[in-house]
Order: sequence, then C-alpha cells, then structure tokens
Amino acid sequence: MHIGHAKAAILNFYSAKAYNGTFILRFDDTNPAKEKLEFFDSIKDDLKVLGIVPDRISHTSDYFDLLQDKMRELIRLGKAYADDTPHEQMKNERFNGVASKHREMTVDDTLKIFEGLLRGENKEWCIRAKIDHTNKNKCLRDPVFYRSKEESHYRFGDKYKA
Repeated sequence: MHIGHAKAAILNFYSAKAYNGTFILRFDDTNPAKEKLEFFDSIKDDLKVLGIVPDRISHTSDYFDLLQDKMRELIRLGKAYADDTPHEQMKNERFNGVASKHREMTVDDTLKIFEGLLRGENKEWCIRAKIDHTNKNKCLRDPVFYRSKEESHYRFGDKYKA
C-alpha cells in the first residue's frame, strides 16, 4: 500500500465513522495476471497497522455473473461490439480516431463471440464499448470491456475465462 492509498483509506474510514457510514474495502480483482492473494492480505495488514478495520470487504469478482449479464444487455442495446483488431493497430486507430472495421458488427454476431469468450474460445477477440471513436478524450474512444484471460483467478480458478 502506498501513501496515496493510505491517505484515501484514512479519510474514508474516519468520514464513515463520523457520519455513521459504512467503510467498505473494495478490491478490483478483474485481472488475474496482476493479482495474488498475498497482495490482498498485505493491504488488509497495512490497514490494521493504521487502525483501520473495514466494516465490509467487497471484490469486483463478487459480481462477475452480474457483469456478464450487463454486458449481454449492452450488446443487445447496440452499445458494445466484438473486435479482433491486433493490439498495436487498435492502439493506433484509437489514437487517430479511426473506427474499427467491426464497429458495425451485428448484435447476434457479437453475442456469439461474447459467449465464446466466456467459454474460453475466441481468445483473439475482445468486447469494446461503442461510445464515440472520435472523442477528444482518447481514453473514451471505444475502450475494451472484456478480453480473454489465460491466468486462473485467485478466488475462482478457471471458472471465468474472460
């Protein structure tokens, strides 16, 4: 835990106590390549040293099934699409405000690819937001929502493939 994390935790913890709120420690554990159980244990130990004990601990992975349902909903609404553009090309297209060749893919085709991703198939594909590929803020140019992951999740093993 670095000083910025500690500062945020202290402010949030004492604000929750001052206003009869709940202090929730939330872990964003969606990228198994960058996570290990020891990291989460270390953060909890660091908080204890600061006198901070969370009222509740939450993980983004607690909501994987809900997130998958919401992704299906976005796809059905035409707000997301499947893309297999190579990483460097996608990076360049996003930088230059160029639409992916798959941006107008049908909902049915996108759903088929998404379901395959969830089964561990279609590993070269990802699911991207269909926002505005020309937005002045380049981070908002059709960002990636889902991609295949080879690594096992520290809590769920191989249950989730994307």
